[in-house]
Formats: sequence, C-alpha cells, structure tokens
Amino acid sequence: MNIKDIAKLSDVSISTVSRVINNSAKVSPEVRKRVEIVIKEMNYRPNSLARELQQKKTNTIGVLMSAEGLDLSSLSESINSIADVLKDNGFNIMLANTRFHHDQEFEFLNIFQEKRVDGVLYFASTFTDKHYDVFKNYPVPIVMIGQQYELLDIPYVIHDDFSAARAATNFLIEKGHKEIGIIGGPIEDEAVGVQRLRGFEAALNIHNIAKNDDYCEIGDFSLTSGYEAMKKIHLNCKLLPTAIFAVTDFMAIGAIRYLVEKGIKVPEQVSVIGFDDVGVSAFYNPPLTTIHSDKKAIGHLAATLLLQILNGQEVTTKKFIASYELVVRESVLDINNRIKS
Repeated sequence: MNIKDIAKLSDVSISTVSRVINNSAKVSPEVRKRVEIVIKEMNYRPNSLARELQQKKTNTIGVLMSAEGLDLSSLSESINSIADVLKDNGFNIMLANTRFHHDQEFEFLNIFQEKRVDGVLYFASTFTDKHYDVFKNYPVPIVMIGQQYELLDIPYVIHDDFSAARAATNFLIEKGHKEIGIIGGPIEDEAVGVQRLRGFEAALNIHNIAKNDDYCEIGDFSLTSGYEAMKKIHLNCKLLPTAIFAVTDFMAIGAIRYLVEKGIKVPEQVSVIGFDDVGVSAFYNPPLTTIHSDKKAIGHLAATLLLQILNGQEVTTKKFIASYELVVRESVLDINNRIKS
C-alpha cells in the first residue's frame, strides 16, 4: 500500500493525498475526511522520511555527551528530562556518547549533520580551537550544557560551579575547619576544573585562610583518581588536613575509600565533602555531604531553550544558570565543639 493506492481508493490526486498527510489548508473538509477514512481503513503509514525531506526537518535532536561507567548516572537525570521535553513536543533523540574520546565529538557532529538533525544539545567538557571552528559554521542551532564559552554566540546552561564550590568550602570553615584540602579536576575543564577551584579559593580568602598546596591534588573525576589523590596528600603531608573538598562525588568517595583503608576515620579525623549528589552518595558509609545540582532542571531548561530557538523565538540572553543546594549528611564533623572542649 502506497500513496498512489490511497489516491485511487479515495478518488483524488496523489498531490491531494500528500496535502492531507501534511495537514495542508488547501483541502476541503469533505475531501480530507474521505482520504482520512481510506488511510485509516487501509492502515496506511506515510513514509516519514519522504515527509521529512519535503518539510526540510526531521524532528530529531542530536544529544552529544561524554560519560563512562558511573559517570553515566550523573547525566541520566538530565538525559531523561531532555527526552521527556522533546517527546512531549514531537521530537526524537539521537544520542551519542564519546566516552571521553574527545576527538570523536567531531565525528558525531558530522554524523548529526548527515542525518539532518534539527538541533544539537552538547554536554561539553573541554572546548578547543577546533570546537570554535566547527561550531561557528555549524548548520543547525546548538545549546551547550555544563560549560560556558563566551567567544561563540551559543546559548548555554550551566551549574553555578563557582558559587556552589564556595558554599561547600564555607560550610567546612563554619564547622571549624581551617586545614582544608581540595581534590580538583583538570584545568582543561572550565566548569569543574577551574570554576570549582576558584570557588574554593574565594572561600579561603574571605576567611583569611592560607591555601596549602600540599593539600591540593588533581584527579580525572573517577573513583580511582580520588583514591590516588588522597594517597598523595597523605604521603606528602606530615599532618593531614582536617577536611577535604572533592569537586566530584566520585572522587570524594575514592578519597574516603583510601582513608578508611589506612585506618583514618571519616569524619572524626578527616571530613570529606563532595559535589554532584550522585545516587550512591546518600548510601555510602558515611553518607556524603555534597552539593546537589538540579540536573533534571538543567536538562529541561536546555531542551526547552533549543525548542524555542527552533520555533523562531528570540533568545535575548545566552547564559542560563541552574540552582544548587548544600545537602548535609554525615561525612563532615563540626570540630568547633572539639576546639571549645
């Protein structure tokens, strides 16, 4: 059964059937009803690809991300939220995961272009000159998630990484901690590696606390790198810091794992605070105090923003910031009482 058969059974032209399928106003109600009855009786499904080519849109959004293993859980809320928004608006998702092989991002962007996606949601980690060249000339709208890049006229949705990291560090200071270390991220990552470090440093400066470089190590966001960073801090210092701020929960959990293995009690001897509030954080021992970023809201905001652009709505600002909150659990000790006693 094809469109020619439907036209014959309906006693209309092929172009009239096409107008009915594409909801054109150039069809009388009587003719439309006759064609729709035949389509229903014959259980005819229009060729979606042909219709998409005619309309010059595919109702498909490319979603580009980098995650592997446990990192997938930290993105799942945003992805699910994006999928819900797009589905409710008649769009499909083409999801691509580079698993931190950033050279593959350009391959997938080419594939998105070949598949004629209507727009792209890009979970960014690093941004290079090549990204600039590709995005500057990309043929469909892009909304970036998780990073900001001012040189391009691309809207972006971000966590308030600086303020949230400052709040996490302030919390440690309020609990009496002055010897505070950090397990940071790579400086190539503006949001996690740079902004969260700056927030940490800003809190120390406000309280006139000197940053101790021996208490500072860099990880790659993984459990293992948190473990190894905590190991380096332990081996390099005569005295351990009383608290550690890890810029991701997974690195915080890795750090706790090392401390427990060495018989160092958390939080009695070393307090640990994380960032992200991944699902396992509430169930670890001890349950992790952390920064909760509203990943569902980020996904919803990014998808809604892209749809607005596709619908021709004017976007007057590029920068959209999602909220955060400090989630207090059991991995941070208030040592003010210890000092008083």
